[in-house]
Amino acid sequence: MYPILLLIHSYWRWIVLLTAVLALLVSISGLGGRRPFAPWGRKAGLIYVTALDMQLLIGLALYGFSPLVRTAWGNIGAAMKVQELRFFAIEHLVAMVLAVALAHVGSVRAKKAADDAVKYRRMLVWYGLSLVVILGGIPWWRPLFRPLLG
Repeated sequence: MYPILLLIHSYWRWIVLLTAVLALLVSISGLGGRRPFAPWGRKAGLIYVTALDMQLLIGLALYGFSPLVRTAWGNIGAAMKVQELRFFAIEHLVAMVLAVALAHVGSVRAKKAADDAVKYRRMLVWYGLSLVVILGGIPWWRPLFRPLLG
């Protein structure tokens, strides 16, 4: 189960990153063009938040099966001194939960704004913060594309 979840999680990150960029581009174009908040603005945010939620669910399942996480929690004190164990047991999880929370807050705040420009601005700020946290929490030293077979 672990290899399958790891493969899905690894490839789904690209969907998350693409949908984040899409949501940010929609918000920038809405602000720059001083356009009314169109249904596409809401949909872009919804697609991003949904992709992020899916990634979190896959990641939480992966967390339960991960041999690295099990090793870390076996002796958490010692694991805190090992960068890879600490990263996957604590740092990655905390960063990604924070990123999901920021995206959700942005979605709600944009939805509740009365002014269209404020909706776009809130999308830009909150989704931008979420993306920054995601980029900081990705294990860039790991393979960017895992082999599908083997």
